[in-house]
Amino acid sequence: MILVTGATGYTGRFLIQKLLDQGRTVRLLVRASSDLSGIDAGAIETGVIQIVTGDLEQAGNSAAAFAGVRTVLHLAGMEHARALCDQLEGEVERVVVTSSLRRFSRIPSATVDKVVRGEQELIESGVPNTILRPSMIFGPGNDRNISRLAAQLRRSRFVPIFGNGRHLMQPVFVGDLVAAIVACLEEPATSGRAYAIAGADPLSYDELIDVVGTAVGCAPVKIHLPCWPALTAIWCADRLGLRLPVSSEQVHRLQEDKAFSIEAARADFGYSPLGFSEAIKQTYGSGSEQLPKKGALGYNSGQRW
Repeated sequence: MILVTGATGYTGRFLIQKLLDQGRTVRLLVRASSDLSGIDAGAIETGVIQIVTGDLEQAGNSAAAFAGVRTVLHLAGMEHARALCDQLEGEVERVVVTSSLRRFSRIPSATVDKVVRGEQELIESGVPNTILRPSMIFGPGNDRNISRLAAQLRRSRFVPIFGNGRHLMQPVFVGDLVAAIVACLEEPATSGRAYAIAGADPLSYDELIDVVGTAVGCAPVKIHLPCWPALTAIWCADRLGLRLPVSSEQVHRLQEDKAFSIEAARADFGYSPLGFSEAIKQTYGSGSEQLPKKGALGYNSGQRW
């Protein structure tokens, strides 16, 4: 039995479909407030997907989700790592955890602290685990990353950018992240290791905007803004109690290079991600960014996971 946490999130819905396509039976731990509309209703009715309502942080109401479980795929966030470990029984064989490459950010942040602390708690627990650290995740539907940029470019081709736009990024296509999770599930040798899961190659933020613009049919006009005046304005707004659409942390993070080696993942479980341009074309090229239909292995004909 495979238990999945965070299954109703963006990546989780793609992962569940992949597991169903492989003929696996899956148990999902979900909150009472979780939206199950993206989960295959037929699979729930037939018992191929088992739904257990509970909260990781409340052992009393989620214990049933862990009964008889040998494998856990944890997507619910590293802040829940300790609660997860506390509820795992001694016979668990595989735990594959989705963390984040944000843990390597040099910008002080509460989210970075949660990731670092969660990974440390997981390692110290002694639970047999594999840690996958994805970069910025994107793909069909509302990924809350590239999809926001695409929507903005469809409204207006003018894009304000803090800084020179030459900092590097290496977004990962959601299908490639799912492929990595499943590969580690099937490869015991990955236990005890951590992997960067990013796109095939890094590209600058300026280049990323141009690629997305081409896919949605516009030629972006990039307006580069100096950082320090923007940071000063944000600081003043904070002092006045005004809420701006961008934070100082976001401005600082845009100045960081976020490029990572994926060679360990290539060597250990054959990770072979799509290039950013190819993935964007497959996501936006048809003019539609819908989630895959039931049973579909990809989003367009011939696409692989």
